[in-house]
Amino acid sequence: MTFVCSPPYIISSRCELWFTDNSPPEKTVTSWICTSSNHKMNTKLILALVFALQVSMSLSQVPAPSQELVDKYENMKATFYKRLVNAYGKLQGAVGETDQGQTTREFVESLRDKPELQAVVKVANGLGSEAAPVVDSARASLLGLYEQYLRPHVGNSLSEAIDQIKVYLDQYMPA
Repeated sequence: MTFVCSPPYIISSRCELWFTDNSPPEKTVTSWICTSSNHKMNTKLILALVFALQVSMSLSQVPAPSQELVDKYENMKATFYKRLVNAYGKLQGAVGETDQGQTTREFVESLRDKPELQAVVKVANGLGSEAAPVVDSARASLLGLYEQYLRPHVGNSLSEAIDQIKVYLDQYMPA
């Protein structure tokens, strides 16, 4: 006896044994799915679509981060930018003393006068200003997700790790 296997979402009464009926087979969706060799793939596709829908629905209800977490993030970001600016200044001072550094500086200054570069800079500034609200909302959503789901589990250890990294950054790349 050979049974035609059917996915769990198909009503089993529509998938009878193939040899019990001498009439021509019906051309319905259920009969196609019952006899389809890709029924496992169809099941996976439907499950993937349902899962994607659930994820998209759950992401639309992202909690807002607390003001304390936002302030802590903004403080860390500002400190990191200060470190980068300070390191860039030190690097520029060290490279500027050599002949090769002077040649590089002259080349960069000559690039500033080119209209092609000015056009690229204008486009990049426009894209940056257009993308800023999207980036801010994404950052707020990620901070809210972190605070809701991850901070209770990894918040203390992450804070301690950041404090340990700050010690080394203060030595080698001070703000």
